[in-house]
Amino acid sequence: MKNLIALPVSQATESRISLWLNRKNVLFSSIMEERVSNRQAVFIFQAQVSFCILSFSFFIHWLAAVACLCWFVYSLLLCRKGGLR
Repeated sequence: MKNLIALPVSQATESRISLWLNRKNVLFSSIMEERVSNRQAVFIFQAQVSFCILSFSFFIHWLAAVACLCWFVYSLLLCRKGGLR
């Protein structure tokens, strides 16, 4: 007979990714001096990457700069929606 372990429903429905996203991010929490989850750290990283690409897109084409500006504004809105001030 096999030994079966039954998990509670709350643990069984959460995946490893969602558990990691809800964990505290040490680096950004120490910089910002407040609790920052990994999900919020991903939003911050996306905003940083979109800003870097936006700053270099001005040298390529104005249409690329407009598209990157839209991406940067959208990433800032995601940060705001994710609970960051």
